[in-house]
Amino acid sequence: MTPPAPPEHMGTTTFTSAAELTLGDLAELFTRAYHGYAVEMHVDAGAMAFMEETFDLSVAHSHIAWRDGRSVGVAMLGLRGDRGWVGGMGVVPEARRSGLGEQLMTRLIGSARTAGVRRLGLEVLQGNDGARLLYEKLGFRPTRRLEVLVWDGVPSARAGTARACAPREARQRIVAARGAKPPWQRADESLDRLDVSTPALRALSTPGGDAVYRVTDGRASVLQMHATSETSAGVLLDTIRTREGVQSVRFLNVPDDDLATAALHARGAVCLVSQSEMVLEL
Repeated sequence: MTPPAPPEHMGTTTFTSAAELTLGDLAELFTRAYHGYAVEMHVDAGAMAFMEETFDLSVAHSHIAWRDGRSVGVAMLGLRGDRGWVGGMGVVPEARRSGLGEQLMTRLIGSARTAGVRRLGLEVLQGNDGARLLYEKLGFRPTRRLEVLVWDGVPSARAGTARACAPREARQRIVAARGAKPPWQRADESLDRLDVSTPALRALSTPGGDAVYRVTDGRASVLQMHATSETSAGVLLDTIRTREGVQSVRFLNVPDDDLATAALHARGAVCLVSQSEMVLEL
């Protein structure tokens, strides 16, 4: 089998809008572009459609890189008013280390400016120094550290005493008590999309806080939570974990200084990955 040509010998690079690809082709490119990463993505057309809808990804403002008639890179832009989010940027293995990532990001930043974005955010895995250095070169600055936590061990011996409540009521209380904004994937706009999907959102309340979550195939995904103490966060988590059918609890991109982070670590949760949230002011 002939090895791939080194990047400097590859053909001319061209760029098009992501709208040029079908959902299936875009999903296939995502899967190739994240091959070999610390966290790989295996995306199909259904998952791609879900991401576009839930995270407000705009294919018209997103970019595909091509070489020799083959898609080799992708940069997706999420848009919500004057806020933007890099909803995925990757280059296929044979085209890496050729400056293509920087070209894609430069075009994505230009699209964000054209769309009226004032603040563009992204997350980069801790340890991915190459990507982090690129983003810093382009002007992004770190804001906080986020963790992806999974608790799939034995449920806590503590009783889960939080009561079920209406998700919209819990969300209103969470918003009223909120300090920092949640990351893009768990922002209010994302929950608005999920609120009309199946299965529906669920919520719990205690005197010390509220939680909104979703259960899919035995996995409870915490979407938003506010707690006044680590104890209150623990009560909410224990209740979710002991609900019928729940086998594990997952909390995506929760800040490392959040009370829920401390409560999950105390219960033996595993940090799958940690990420640095970065922001570019436009």
